[in-house]
Amino acid sequence: MKAACRQTILFFSGGGIAAAVFLAGFAAVCALVKPGLSLYVPSAAAWWDWAVRLCLAAAAAAYGFTWVCVLAGTPSNKRLRQLLFACLRVLFSLVRCIGRMLHAESAISRAYIQVLNHLVLRRPLCLPPRQVLLLAPHCLQWDQCPHKITRNVQNCRRCGRCPIGEMTALSERLGISFAVVPGGTLARQVVAACHPKAVVAVACERDLISGMQDVAPLPTVGLLNKRPNGPCFNTDVDIRALTEILSAMIGEDA
Repeated sequence: MKAACRQTILFFSGGGIAAAVFLAGFAAVCALVKPGLSLYVPSAAAWWDWAVRLCLAAAAAAYGFTWVCVLAGTPSNKRLRQLLFACLRVLFSLVRCIGRMLHAESAISRAYIQVLNHLVLRRPLCLPPRQVLLLAPHCLQWDQCPHKITRNVQNCRRCGRCPIGEMTALSERLGISFAVVPGGTLARQVVAACHPKAVVAVACERDLISGMQDVAPLPTVGLLNKRPNGPCFNTDVDIRALTEILSAMIGEDA
């Protein structure tokens, strides 16, 4: 919990700094434009300051809105949820710029995923198990396994060489849907075909963020995979953490 709070504070602190820098630059550009505007379009100069102030106020309101939602929970209104995720997406783009300059992009990405997870898990969903979809990347499968599981995960022989067998057993025990996908495109197709009420996805930072943004405002929780052998090769997952997330989704103990 403390780690989650630290990541949330990291994300919004970075977001506040990035937004302040961006808005200061915006205000400076507007100040440089105003003299020329007054000279060539005098009628526009009268409302220019008000337009700039309105833009700055809207940006501050959007930042405050995201903070309120993180503290109080995701709004039930669909349009407000869409607005929330749009604000978070813009904020993440700004924070990521700072992360790149400080060589901390990975930490920023993990913090962003944590914020998105917090918005979903802050309140119990208690969904019917079959309305929850578990998505896993193909790189979790043992690289020498002869069985194709991206079409049908039941082809897994549960030999124990990779976590797919445990994940299959867990999904059956909880009664949730489970699919293994080779990439983001097929993952989106599976979500579109299954029409779940919520998704739990296992992947790397890049794929999680891309997928979670694409399906928003659908409630989605992301769990980072482990990469002891490097990216996209014989990866692993924390089964205990996955079990806790799925149990929170359906309101049952695994």
